Amino acid sequence: MVAVLKKGLAVVAILIAFLVGTQNPQVVNVNFVIASAELPLATLMSICLVLGIIIGLLVTASVLSKLKWQNHRLKKSNSKLSQAAER
Repeated sequence: MVAVLKKGLAVVAILIAFLVGTQNPQVVNVNFVIASAELPLATLMSICLVLGIIIGLLVTASVLSKLKWQNHRLKKSNSKLSQAAER
C-alpha cells in the first residue's frame, strides 16, 4: 500500500513539474559571480529545486548522523550503568 502511494505521489510530482515547465518557457538572464547565462525559466526553476533538495538532504544527513552518534554514546553509557547497578 505504501509503495503504491509513493509511486502515485511521484507521478503527481512529475505532472506538476511538467505543467510548471510548460507554463514558463520564457528565457531569463542569470548573473553568476563570474559569468552570466540565458536559461529558460523552467530550467532555472528545476536547477534551484534540485540544489535545494541536495542541500536539504546534506543538512538532514548531518543532523541525523550527529543524533545517531549521540544515541550510540548514551546507549553505551546506559549499559555501563546497568552493569554497575547489577553488581
